[in-house]
Amino acid sequence: MEKRISKASMSLRVPTQRWLDAGLFEELLGLLDLNTGVVDELALFTAFTHPPIPLETVTGYAPILKERMAAARARGYACGVNILATMGHHNENLSHSLQGDYARRTDIDGNTCAGSFCPNDAAYVAEYVVPLYTAVAQAQPDFIWIDDDVRSGHGGIGPDCFCEHCLAEFSKLCGTLYSRESLAAAFAAENEKAVLALKKQWLQVKRRTINRLFETVETAVHRIGPAIKLGFMTGERFADGYGFREQARILAGEQQREVMWRPGGGFYRDTAPAGMTQKAHEIGRQVSLLPPGVRVIQSEIENFNYEALGKSIVMNTAEAAVYIAAGCTGAALNIMNLYEDVALEKGELIRQFAKQRPFYDALASAVERKPTRGIFTGWSPDGEAVKNLRAGAAYNLPAHFADEWFEIGLPAAYSPEGACLTLLGGLLPLAFDENTILDFLSQGVFLDGPALDALNEAGYGELTGFRTAGCGDDDCIEVLGGHPLNAGQDGRMRDCRQSFWKSRCFYLEPTDAQAQPLARVVDYAGKTKADCCMGVFENKIGGRVCAAGYYPWSFLLSHSKSSQCRSVARWLTRDTLPAYVATLHKIGLWAREEGGETTLILLNQSMDPAEGALVKVLTQKTRLRTLNKEMREQTIDSIGGDGPYRLFRLPSVAPWSVLLAVTQ
Repeated sequence: MEKRISKASMSLRVPTQRWLDAGLFEELLGLLDLNTGVVDELALFTAFTHPPIPLETVTGYAPILKERMAAARARGYACGVNILATMGHHNENLSHSLQGDYARRTDIDGNTCAGSFCPNDAAYVAEYVVPLYTAVAQAQPDFIWIDDDVRSGHGGIGPDCFCEHCLAEFSKLCGTLYSRESLAAAFAAENEKAVLALKKQWLQVKRRTINRLFETVETAVHRIGPAIKLGFMTGERFADGYGFREQARILAGEQQREVMWRPGGGFYRDTAPAGMTQKAHEIGRQVSLLPPGVRVIQSEIENFNYEALGKSIVMNTAEAAVYIAAGCTGAALNIMNLYEDVALEKGELIRQFAKQRPFYDALASAVERKPTRGIFTGWSPDGEAVKNLRAGAAYNLPAHFADEWFEIGLPAAYSPEGACLTLLGGLLPLAFDENTILDFLSQGVFLDGPALDALNEAGYGELTGFRTAGCGDDDCIEVLGGHPLNAGQDGRMRDCRQSFWKSRCFYLEPTDAQAQPLARVVDYAGKTKADCCMGVFENKIGGRVCAAGYYPWSFLLSHSKSSQCRSVARWLTRDTLPAYVATLHKIGLWAREEGGETTLILLNQSMDPAEGALVKVLTQKTRLRTLNKEMREQTIDSIGGDGPYRLFRLPSVAPWSVLLAVTQ
């Protein structure tokens, strides 16, 4: 049985110049002393620019690192090292970075990134990576973080490396010797099934590349310091095949040591606050693949280039809470630069993090490593393989294609195991095997037009209930019909302005007498263009399907459409959604269930206070205990029922603030 998580794991990432200078480091420790408990540990960066640094620089740092880590431990902090560049991120400060005749990351046209090296070059690994991690381990850190340069996509060369070493590894796996030119041609071939299989093999080689690198790192570090913990920083890694489960196992070594994880993504300024929730869903996907034994999961709160006014205190402190909601157990604060007056520019931010630390502890204790339950967006570690199989935006959806579903109070799930409903868009169905597709279709599934086509073409038409019967780019308007799932919305219209926001409308046609239309489309003169653009169907294996051809993933924020989405979600899941917000509020929701207790974390995603929000919870319990960031606790009695759901009226939630709620 895993040890319970009683509090959040909080860390501060310390810039290089701030620990190299003894006075600046002491100033930082003094600021932390004034804010007791804000963090538990310090991670000292090895560099402040992003290519690998020369080995002599690292060995020169080692005694200073050792001294600073001892000083931090004397003040009660665990302390370790963050290796900023193992492979290298991009071209920066090249004249003062690692030189050498090693393979650089290379795109399919032969262009290279001078600041990023290929880990399939055995000489590079032996002559640089092993000595690098050995030198850092000899400084006796409590932990070593591997930064997020261990990935594809460096210095503008795209998401892959096609150097001679990578091509050789691919040839070993697939049995065919490829050049860059012949591989590019193979990826662009007309045989879709063959291309898909080839791309899945390419992803497998990329997983193996990182696995081998981590085997080397783990051996090098634990040969010197058997007790040193290893951690890895990640982001969305579709281009690398999302091999986190195996990578975590490798970093643990044969002794199954503790492994740490730092999921991340780009949200550096709060100019567009929705970037925080986008990052939260990225983090949720990353965390869902981690083994249960990974207990220290610190989201990165990053404000690069670290200007004091770049991101508000409200947004900084909300991030830590929201990312715990998505699955983290703490946060790593990457909030300061090399040169600022840290007390002046970041003192208040540190104070507010300290003030909200009890709330983060409460969230982490409530969430632990329990998986979210709700609506799964049909993403797959093999999802990159379906990219560009067919031309057109409808077939190449971004990872965040369905985020708007989670702005109307529906709960997010990040794995099939936590799903009571799966959303499939574009060619995503092709990333899955037959058993998984049948599993989706035997439960609840929501499809857009291209996903419907992909399933029908693959032989599942008898289970979908609909087919596409043409499509159009001309402006048209969705009109909701008199179906019970549209209760109270019969005749309501939704005009998504195709002239402005380009999206093809797929006209649908039932293929089974039991298939039921929910909406039709008309032109701007009111003339019907298609009798059906959205419908529902219950198939012979017990699954429920909704197909939607008109803006299925966006413009859902009206009362009529959000109400319909909630009704359809309840029908598709046979009333197994763990909870949802039933009023017109822009609220994100994460739900977890264990031992008859439902834990909800709600985020007000609006600039307005969320007043009078009604949440329906799948429970027989009649009380809901809530806790806000000020640690103000309130117990709410149910105000009624709706089938298996109990209704609760939530207290006011401030803009971009989080509320914890637990059934009692």
